[in-house]
Amino acid sequence: MSAETWQLLALTAGGFVGGVVNAAAGGGSFLTLPLLMATGLPPQVANATNRVAIVLQCAAGVTTYHRHDVRPWRHLPAIAAFAVPGAVAGALLAAHVDEVVFRRAAAVLFVLMTATVFTDPQRWTRRHAEGRLRPRHWPIFLLIGLYGGFLQAGVGVLMLSTFVLAGGFDVVRGNALKFSLALVFTTVSLLLFVQAGQVRWLPGLVLAIGMTLGGAVGARLVVLQGARWVRWVVLLAAAAAVVKLLRG
Repeated sequence: MSAETWQLLALTAGGFVGGVVNAAAGGGSFLTLPLLMATGLPPQVANATNRVAIVLQCAAGVTTYHRHDVRPWRHLPAIAAFAVPGAVAGALLAAHVDEVVFRRAAAVLFVLMTATVFTDPQRWTRRHAEGRLRPRHWPIFLLIGLYGGFLQAGVGVLMLSTFVLAGGFDVVRGNALKFSLALVFTTVSLLLFVQAGQVRWLPGLVLAIGMTLGGAVGARLVVLQGARWVRWVVLLAAAAAVVKLLRG
C-alpha cells in the first residue's frame, strides 16, 4: 500500500474522530489540522483545506438535528449578521497577521471558558431549555466569527459555551445552533480561501468523508444521550485547545 493511500486512510479515520468531537462540543480541528499538516500541507494551506470538511460536516449536522425536530433556527439571522463580517475579517487576516499573538490570546480565552464549565454545572446538564439570545450577546459573535475565520480550531467550543452559559440553551439546542452558525460563516471563509488559492481539494474532501460520518454519529449521540457526557467532552476539548495554541 502506497504512502499516499495510507495518508488518505488516516485522513478518513482522523476525520471521523474529529467529527464526533465536533458534534459533541467542538475542538475536532485540533485533531484534523495537525493531521493535514502531517500529510505535508503547509500550516496556512492546512488551515484553509480544513474548512472543506467543516462545511460538509456542518451541513450533515444541521440535517441530523432537523430530522430530530431540533430546530432553533429563529436565532440564526441576528447572530449570523455579526459572525459573518467577523469571519470575513478573520479569513483575510489569516495570511498576514502574526499567528503567535493570536494563539496566545485564544489560549487565554480557552482557559477562562474552561473555568466556566465548573462554575455552574447545572447549565450543562439541564434538558429541554429553549434559551434566548438578547442583543447584548450579539457582539460576542463578531469575535467568534473573527476567530473562526482566522483559525477555526476550537470555535465550536466557544460557540457552544456561549449558547449554553450566556443564552441558557440546553446542550442539544446549543449544538444545533452551533452547527447552523458554523455552516454559514465557514462557507464564507472557505470561499475566501479558495479565492486565495490555499485550498487542496483531494485531502479536504477525503477528510470531509470521515468528519461527515463522525458528525452524524456524534449528533445522534447528543440527541439520544443528552448533555451529561458532553460537558466533559467540552472540558477535554478546551484543555487540548489550550495546549495546542501554546505549543503552536
